[in-house]
Amino acid sequence: MKGKYLQLILLLFISAFTILSGCTSGNVTEKSQPKKTIPAVQDEQKKENETETIKEPISSIESDNKKLLPATIVKNIDGDTVEIGLNGKVEKIRMLCVDTPETHHPRLGVQPFGPEASNYTKKILSVGTKVEIEPGIGGGRDKYGRLLAYIYINGKMFNEMLLEQGLARVAYIYAPNTKYVDEFYTIQKEAQKKGIGIWSIENYAQEDGYHSTTAQGGREKISSSPSGSTPENNFQNNPNDDQEANLDCKGKIKGNANSHIYHVPGGSYYSSTVDNIVWFCTEKEAQDAGYRKSKR
Repeated sequence: MKGKYLQLILLLFISAFTILSGCTSGNVTEKSQPKKTIPAVQDEQKKENETETIKEPISSIESDNKKLLPATIVKNIDGDTVEIGLNGKVEKIRMLCVDTPETHHPRLGVQPFGPEASNYTKKILSVGTKVEIEPGIGGGRDKYGRLLAYIYINGKMFNEMLLEQGLARVAYIYAPNTKYVDEFYTIQKEAQKKGIGIWSIENYAQEDGYHSTTAQGGREKISSSPSGSTPENNFQNNPNDDQEANLDCKGKIKGNANSHIYHVPGGSYYSSTVDNIVWFCTEKEAQDAGYRKSKR
């Protein structure tokens, strides 16, 4: 009897020990489990945050992509024309949708604020300056082979900088190159309100170009001659009439853009050809451009 009693006590003791061990083991597991899972959750959240952070800049870069081409300024021609080194060769750039006054035009001479525009371009786009080029749509060239483009320096468009300084007007807006027209006109209006640069002379910069001036009393004043009284008053500056590229020519060849006939110095019609002029350094250059020589 006594033996059975002792066995019963022993079984109860073993059962109690087993229960206590199980509880202890369960508590340890329960307490240690959070230590393993919390970092895992935090790591997962961190990855999600990093993914979101990466996505935003990529989207922004794609929306701002202008397909810019790296280039270097190699020569300054005038306010709105430069030469650049691009893809291993020299390209002449005519800035899109802006027009600065002339500096050495063979017929108009030096126009007010032409030198200022030219000097500003030389200062900002000095030879050796690294720039980026955004060519115009549709091949980006005019019929003379000049690359029509927007120029960027340190992320800022130089075409807009000329307008901000009052050194250029918005001009020659032809589809499809109308991408920045609204911004250009907004900038121009601000310069007009300030009355700076070309806008400081009343009626000087107009829709049809820069009107001729005469010096009077030490100040530049717009000629009061009636419209159409002289060829100069009706002259409309345009990219086809930029002559600075031919300044180094010893004998200039004068072409008529309408008839595509060119005249050499001494020819019968050389002096009388005054409208729609395109200049060439050599007869071969004129012929390569599709012009034929005048018979007289």
